[in-house]
Amino acid sequence: MLFVYGSGGGSETPARENPGMTAQGDTEPPKGRPKDPRVDAALLDAAIEVLNESGWNAFTTTAVARRAGASTASLYRRWPSKQALAGAVARHIALDELGGIDTGSLEGDLRELLSAKRRILENTTGPALLSLMGQAPHDEELRRILHDDVYAVVRGQLEALVAQAVTRGELAAPLGASHLDVLTLVLVGTTVARSVFLTRPREVDADTVETELRLLLAALPRGGGVAG
Repeated sequence: MLFVYGSGGGSETPARENPGMTAQGDTEPPKGRPKDPRVDAALLDAAIEVLNESGWNAFTTTAVARRAGASTASLYRRWPSKQALAGAVARHIALDELGGIDTGSLEGDLRELLSAKRRILENTTGPALLSLMGQAPHDEELRRILHDDVYAVVRGQLEALVAQAVTRGELAAPLGASHLDVLTLVLVGTTVARSVFLTRPREVDADTVETELRLLLAALPRGGGVAG
């Protein structure tokens, strides 16, 4: 949903056109002034829409601010560059779908993780995330941000699911770092590969999810010792 907040000037405070002006006419906002979460939501929604419609090349802070009905000053108070904004979009998408999984079993947790990945692709967020991932090899700042905001989020969630399985006694020990790295790359990589090689990458059927689940379970050692 797109939140439009403020008037034609796009300010965070509708009564004043310039977001940097205070009631006393100061040019700088008071230090510690809280940011309006409605503006955060509006900017993230707008960023997803711009990415979906136009891709990375047309993704500018001005376009996003205009779509959100906010000022570029409001945007830059939150994110210093379009790469940082893109990272916030990616993290928002990943955490919104992947966080807090606990079905009571490792198989159930992994199935829900794969279903969440499927939902990301099928929702309006899918093209936006794929656009960012496609651009990352050509933009070092974006690559670094997506490493932190996508790869690290997925890896952290997978590590949490494994820890839950160890606590339940389904796995004997946590995964080693290299094992966890490879499984994370598999989870993310299949998403990217589908977008490149399949004619309809957003249409992932239940059989495909089940096959991927079985392969992941087979890659998790059930015996003792730390893998990796």
